[in-house]
Amino acid sequence: MYSCYLLKSKITQVVLCFLIKKLNSINFDSDDEDFYGDMGSIGSVKFDRILTGTPHNTGSIPRGFTLLGYGNTGAGIDLFAKQFVSVAEDPENTILISTSETTSEILSVYKKYDWPTEIRVRTMGEEYNREVLTRELEASKYRIEGFSLSDIQKLAQTRFVDQQSHDFLTDLTTQVTSLGPYFRAAIDSLDFFYSRFDASRVTSMLRIMQAHAQRNRGLLLLTVSGDAVEKSTERELMAICDIVMEFEVGMRGSDFDTRMVIRRFRNSPENLAFITFRVTPEHCKT
Repeated sequence: MYSCYLLKSKITQVVLCFLIKKLNSINFDSDDEDFYGDMGSIGSVKFDRILTGTPHNTGSIPRGFTLLGYGNTGAGIDLFAKQFVSVAEDPENTILISTSETTSEILSVYKKYDWPTEIRVRTMGEEYNREVLTRELEASKYRIEGFSLSDIQKLAQTRFVDQQSHDFLTDLTTQVTSLGPYFRAAIDSLDFFYSRFDASRVTSMLRIMQAHAQRNRGLLLLTVSGDAVEKSTERELMAICDIVMEFEVGMRGSDFDTRMVIRRFRNSPENLAFITFRVTPEHCKT
C-alpha cells in the first residue's frame, strides 16, 4: 500500500497524494452498493421525476458525476446548492463549502425549508475574513497611526507568516479529496477562488476533485456566477463537468420565476431540460 509523505510544496503534496490514491484500489462494500445504488438525487424529488420521466424516486444523477450550476446572482444557485446536500444519505460524508455566507445564515435557511441540519458545513468566506481581512485592517491602522517596535513584532508574527502559509485553494482540494466513497459535496461558489488565484491553477485543482468524485462514486456540485470567469475558463469548466445547469430569473406577470436549463448531461442528451420553478418552502421540500 502506498502512502503520502510530506513535501515542502503544499500544492505538490496535494497532487502527489491524489495520484497515489489512484494507485490504491477502492473496494466498495456490497452493502453500500445496494444501499446507494447507481443513481443519486439531484436534490429535489420534483426535478428527479422530471429528469427520469418516472414517478418513482430512484434518483436522476449517476454516481460519480460532477455538476456545474452557473448563472446570475439571485437566480437561486446558492439555494440549490444547499438543497443538493440536504438529501445526503450519510451526513458525515457530506459537506457544504460556502464562501459567501456565515454558518448562522446557512442554518437559518435549512430551518426555513425544514431540511436536515446534520450535514457538515464549512464557511471559507468567514475563515478568510477572520484570518486575512482582519490583519489587513490591522496593517492599515498601523500605516495610519505609525509603527512601534511591538507593533512590528506583532505584525511579523501574524499577517506576514499566516497569510502566506494558508492556501485556501489547497485547503479546499484536500477537504474534498478526503471524502470517502459515495460522498456528496457542494462548493458555493468558485467566484471566491477565481478572484484570488490563477485561473489555470483553480481549474487544475477542480480536475483533481472531479476525478476523485468519479473514482469514489461521489456527487460533486460546483457553482459559479455567469460573469466571474473568462469565456475560455467557462468552457474548461463545462468540459470538466458531467452536467451543466444554467439558472435564470424571469417575470411571469407580476411574479418572478426561476428557471433551470440543463445544457449538458453526459451520455444522456435526452435529459436536457428546461425546468421552471418557484422558490417557496413548499416547492423546496425534498
